Amino acid sequence: MSMKIQFGILNLFLLMIGSVMVVGEEKLPNDIRWIRQSIEYRTLCEQLFRQATVVILRKVKTEKNSDNLAVVVDLDETVLDNSLYQVERWKAGLSFTQDSWSEWVNREEAGLVSGAKEFLKAVRKKGVRVVFVSNRMNKNLEPTRRNLLALEVLAPNDLFLLRLDKDDVKEVRRREVNEGKARMKKVGPLKVVGYVGDQMGDFPSGQAKEFGKTSFLLPNPMYGKW
Repeated sequence: MSMKIQFGILNLFLLMIGSVMVVGEEKLPNDIRWIRQSIEYRTLCEQLFRQATVVILRKVKTEKNSDNLAVVVDLDETVLDNSLYQVERWKAGLSFTQDSWSEWVNREEAGLVSGAKEFLKAVRKKGVRVVFVSNRMNKNLEPTRRNLLALEVLAPNDLFLLRLDKDDVKEVRRREVNEGKARMKKVGPLKVVGYVGDQMGDFPSGQAKEFGKTSFLLPNPMYGKW
């Protein structure tokens, strides 16, 4: 076989491989592909967590009483990457349901959002308590803890305020953190020096000017109330 023919066959093979890869990528919606494959998404997350670390630790230095400081952190698409759930639902032609979400949580297969591990390690090192405020149902606390433990982002004194029912909105739980009431009664009131999340509901309302100062918002085009 001549070199020219061999070269032609090789080019055809590479073209076929490339076509399969492109078709495979195009099967996923662009929002999910961006989360799972883009360098831009990973870089934005890492940049946000670095900024949050610098600003929050600078604030910690100015606090006279550092024994009751906390950061309130969302879980899904903030610390835990659930894009595989989105992939599976899309391929099955199905949308979000609470039952399917609960099954996913119990699989304990969520990945880690880039930059989250370093951020959590840095604030804990300065004695700041991590309070996970998530809309995961409280009945799924143990698989959530095991998933975080497997990803090496769980600490013994982390606190969890997961959702009890439809009325148990995040505003209620943030108030419990600040006032040391209800589920936080044994811990007492904590002074929140930072909020991190991926949706506006993860932050106190009416504080738009706090973004970049106390509140830090991660990108998430996959779902939301917008």
